[in-house]
Amino acid sequence: MADEKKPATDPASEPTIEKLTGEARAHLLQAFRRVLRPLVKLLIRAGVRFDEFCETVKGVYVESAVRDGLGPLGKGTRARIAFVTGIARRDVDRYIDDPSLLEGPRPTFARTLTEIIHLWHTDPQYQGPYGLPLELDFHRSSNRSFTALAHKVNADTDPMLLVDELLRAGVVVGSTDKFLKIVSRTYVVPVAMSAPMLEHLGNALTDLASTIAHNNEAEPSKKRLERSVFPDRGLPISMAPEFEGLVRSLIQQFITDIDNWVADNLKHYKPSHTEKRLNTGITFFQYLRSDEVPPPLRALAPPEP
Repeated sequence: MADEKKPATDPASEPTIEKLTGEARAHLLQAFRRVLRPLVKLLIRAGVRFDEFCETVKGVYVESAVRDGLGPLGKGTRARIAFVTGIARRDVDRYIDDPSLLEGPRPTFARTLTEIIHLWHTDPQYQGPYGLPLELDFHRSSNRSFTALAHKVNADTDPMLLVDELLRAGVVVGSTDKFLKIVSRTYVVPVAMSAPMLEHLGNALTDLASTIAHNNEAEPSKKRLERSVFPDRGLPISMAPEFEGLVRSLIQQFITDIDNWVADNLKHYKPSHTEKRLNTGITFFQYLRSDEVPPPLRALAPPEP
């Protein structure tokens, strides 16, 4: 019996990927080149080779095509994902079929530390007169010690590791033998290229990129907060210290007000057990850009004789 022929499909009726103009495509690629530059600098210093980076990007392409679709093409098949992304079908299959290839490392304790700092400043159990944070012993008090506070945030954590990190970061002073006093409301990772610092890097860049990508496609009424203020022609260098001091003081006060608002409102809020949580927050960025034209690569790495 002859095979049944399927009706021909009009190519013009099939959805196609939106094509950018040459100028828009050039700006898109240039944007990614500029974003990648400081990140590649970190990778090189950490000894990450180009082939390892390419494997990482390949996995991101496959994951994004699977989870986010192919734009107007919708949810693509594996064959179509391979065709649209230019990734070999065997690699598409490999990343889809082996979840371990896209698994990340376990989270660090940085988020636990920030919540400890927050509660130490806002929970009445750990506050004294005028709302000032109490000095805490490490573990002698059963319900008002650093250990109790740490376990209130995360029952599976090691309080000694946490307090060591807070002492090293200068957020807490004192000792575990006597009393611990919190002197800062801000936790800044003290060790460069450490796991918490690199986790923060990934979170901050992801949050910023996600906001910009969302605002690029969302309706005006649904865009997320993203604001910048800057002098049109830059600041004289002599004004930079005063400008940074003003920004730091205003931002710190704003962050403190937001932190207090969250704590005060959550005290009396009784969400249902089925209500979902929204992982949201606000991050500020101060940027410095160099207007100097970098030398050409050939000048920095001339041909070998």
